Amino acid sequence: MIMLSIDTTSESYAAGQSVAALLFTAGAMAAIWFATRTWRRGPVPGGAVDAERAGAQAVRRGNIVRGVLLVVAAAGLVRASTYEGEPPAAYAAPVVRERVIDAAPRVGAYRLLTGAEVAEFGGPATGRATSAKRWFYDGPGEGPVGALLQINAVEWDTGLAEEKRSDTMGQELRNAFAGARATEVTAFEAGPWGGRLSCGFMTSIAGRPTVCAWTDGGTSGLVMLLDEKSLSEAAELALRFRTASEKRT
Repeated sequence: MIMLSIDTTSESYAAGQSVAALLFTAGAMAAIWFATRTWRRGPVPGGAVDAERAGAQAVRRGNIVRGVLLVVAAAGLVRASTYEGEPPAAYAAPVVRERVIDAAPRVGAYRLLTGAEVAEFGGPATGRATSAKRWFYDGPGEGPVGALLQINAVEWDTGLAEEKRSDTMGQELRNAFAGARATEVTAFEAGPWGGRLSCGFMTSIAGRPTVCAWTDGGTSGLVMLLDEKSLSEAAELALRFRTASEKRT
């Protein structure tokens, strides 16, 4: 997975942006006050009458500048308050402990490949104890494989658990689609299990398959569909894969 350097959706990033906005506002106010010091004082008076008139003028000009500073301060405070961050995935969508994650034998027109059928693709590889589980499905198209389902969970991947304590769900999805080099990424309803779900198109020598990825507090999953052409239909199918393969009690 490609890891992006800055999580622009995080609470810490939003806090940093707010502080930056406040510092910029303070700097702008100081610059305005310093730049108008000569204008606020006015010309040097030549006598008592001129001194009285100059004093009154200096008060008026000072009040004008103070009014401008109040406007700048208000604008800065409004700007700083508009930055709202997203909490890390582990806290935004708490893990559901009572669940079993396993590939569904059939999802609509897609049938799970087993045994010799899937041997040439590497089997339903679970890999190391800290890697995602992967399954292959036959689909409605003519190819030998119609879908690839991949699910990773904090139950068996301590690295994922740590990632979810630091990254937001938005960042996780951006990483997933960056790794897949997906385009036209669109967010959809995440379904009854919550979290977030998005789908996009992949450009490959085999055509233009769709890929959908979802995430919550304890799971990261994706399904690549070779026979679906619509993102909305792919999203609906991804939800079916997710709910059928992640059983909750």
